[in-house]
Amino acid sequence: MKILKWIPLFCSILLYGQKDTVSQKDIEINIDTLWYKNAHNSFNDNDDLTLLGHNPFEASILSNFGTPLIPFWWKSSNSSELKIGDRLLDSKIKYPFYTSVFDQNFPHTKIIYAQTYSEGQRLNILHTRSYKYGSLSLDYDRLVSKGYLWHEKNKHTRFTFQGNFKHPKIPYRSQWRIHTFKNESEWNGGVSDDSLFSSGSQNYWELLPVNWVNLKTEIKHKGFDWKHSYAFSEKTNIEYEINLSQDSLFYEGLQDDTLFYPMRLDSATAFHRAYTNVNHSLKWKQQINEDKNATLGVKHQNFKQQELGVNQWIIFTSLHSKFFKNTIYLAYGKDGINSHSLSANYKQQINFLGIKNQFKIAYEKTLPNWMKQNNYYLNSEPYHNYTPEFITPSIDQYVAWDMNFGKNLSLHHSYHNIDNYNYFNAEAVSATSETTIQVFQSRLIHHLTAGKWHWRGDAAYQNSSSDSIPLANLLLNQKIYWQGKVFKEATEAQIGVRALYRSAHPGMTYAPILGDFYINPLNQTNASLRCDLFANFQIQTIKVYVAYEHFNSLWQGEQYILKPYPMAKPTFRLSLIWNFYD
Repeated sequence: MKILKWIPLFCSILLYGQKDTVSQKDIEINIDTLWYKNAHNSFNDNDDLTLLGHNPFEASILSNFGTPLIPFWWKSSNSSELKIGDRLLDSKIKYPFYTSVFDQNFPHTKIIYAQTYSEGQRLNILHTRSYKYGSLSLDYDRLVSKGYLWHEKNKHTRFTFQGNFKHPKIPYRSQWRIHTFKNESEWNGGVSDDSLFSSGSQNYWELLPVNWVNLKTEIKHKGFDWKHSYAFSEKTNIEYEINLSQDSLFYEGLQDDTLFYPMRLDSATAFHRAYTNVNHSLKWKQQINEDKNATLGVKHQNFKQQELGVNQWIIFTSLHSKFFKNTIYLAYGKDGINSHSLSANYKQQINFLGIKNQFKIAYEKTLPNWMKQNNYYLNSEPYHNYTPEFITPSIDQYVAWDMNFGKNLSLHHSYHNIDNYNYFNAEAVSATSETTIQVFQSRLIHHLTAGKWHWRGDAAYQNSSSDSIPLANLLLNQKIYWQGKVFKEATEAQIGVRALYRSAHPGMTYAPILGDFYINPLNQTNASLRCDLFANFQIQTIKVYVAYEHFNSLWQGEQYILKPYPMAKPTFRLSLIWNFYD
């Protein structure tokens, strides 16, 4: 409960912040921000994402920052949802420029408090201050937890300082961001013996170290992003962006070879990886006429680990038509060892019988991520094994069809045909699929109402033709709740039940030193269901979230998220989001 003592420091500020500013100087801002305040002061779909730090439908229901999130919903761009740290250590993906936390330059402060597994707490403070020619934002996030399932202990600290500036006389705008984070964890191997998990002993829900004994990791990240834009006219705009980052990962306690079976580190007890990444991007935006807009750009990325590195050039262009409601996009990349990447897609919107349809046809030829390219590091192989023949680009040809029936109902379908898929096999060694893999996905997003009763959620089916992409076929994330005024109409409330269901999973295992999952049929997991009771309350600008999670285990017994990691016992969680404006 150490984090709780920080909250009183902000009480006087928060109480003052509840009063809206109505001076003549700020009246224009207050009018413009009325809709903005209403959006942030009411319940919305992003609240779960804000409190948990991940999408509970697409990934596992673990909430400690820095822990591996088990990917349930497959994405072509990153089939594993989490790499070590909060940024992808991926040679083919350019780190995005992080825009302001709040799109508007309105004064705004947000306090987020959340309980985590187990006996853990998170405090997040975000503050935006508006100035005459721009704004500044601070974002501080701190999580301390004993850990649950994945970690013995976990400490995560993130700090971001960013701002934007708009010149008063010339059409120039500058945006920049400084960001750092540090994560310290003591890892745990989970429960490998079902009899221990089901014994009903005192350690029934406690961590049971098996083969990740005293493994400690320390992750550090430093980064700087700077974006410039200049408008030559209303129709012509140019943007330049630079991204600099450095990631360091330290491992201690590697003497247990079973952690990396069948790969061995011999007598090594510590391991260190360090990455640097430098990106440059230049983009030209041109309005051709009232109907058509075009973009032409070039990117350069230098991604380096020790003596090895990747230099990649990418040129890209797009053309959008408002009248025909379509977009064409092309991007071609070439790196230092003559490997090529190519992305091409076409989007078309069609409105028919009140249904908004969007079709997408795409071809993506991409390189595997850095760890898959350099898997020999883990076997202590010499550097000369890094050859062009080792790198086999993956080719994903797919079609997607989105149907929007209004703001409360939509359907999303996609079919992928994948050649040379890169993955870690059952021996945790980088491999390339020799067969073509087909992946089909269909997802329904709905929000149905009857008076004050609401039924909302996601339901999806997905299928993979190969265990190289292990998928749970059926996914459900459903909420049924009553929403209305309580306590003499002073408080908006949501009271209901939530259910998350995952069908059986073919099995995989997370390897900390890879920062990725590898195929493991021994970890095949039966279907799981988690049911939660929840009550949410909104009082002025404070939103309070109360939940009793996984209450169905009181009679259903033990379940696994993914073997060997059991689901948490019934847990009471309290969280809040507090907005105020000055």
